[in-house]
Amino acid sequence: MSGLGDLATLGFQLALQTEARRRAERDLAREERSRRRALRARFEQAAEEERQDLAQRLAAARARAGAAGVATGSSFDAVLRGLEKRTAERLADARERYAADLSAVEELFGRRRRRDLLQRTERFLPYASDLLGRFGRRSLLD
Repeated sequence: MSGLGDLATLGFQLALQTEARRRAERDLAREERSRRRALRARFEQAAEEERQDLAQRLAAARARAGAAGVATGSSFDAVLRGLEKRTAERLADARERYAADLSAVEELFGRRRRRDLLQRTERFLPYASDLLGRFGRRSLLD
């Protein structure tokens, strides 16, 4: 009967490990979502600040041009387009940084998931090899 007891112990251990694995996966997923949200919020904040800065720079340029009496014309339009282009480039750089940071988070959590899987496998191997060794030597009813 010790074979059945060993099998029950193994089943119980597997159930405990499965629950621990599920809990760890939930925690890991929660942490990953949290990091993604933080990255997204930081990107959105930086983009909003760039848009606000652009609006202020455009207003200041229009005010200076209006005060100088040159608020129309192609040279003034070129100044405004230059400000808009610079802001667009900054936003593109911010998007690239966001994508790189997001990729780094995905890679980090992928490595953590693989490491956790390896650790779970290593914890299970002694139980399984011991149980299989016992079944190889005697019958299940011993």
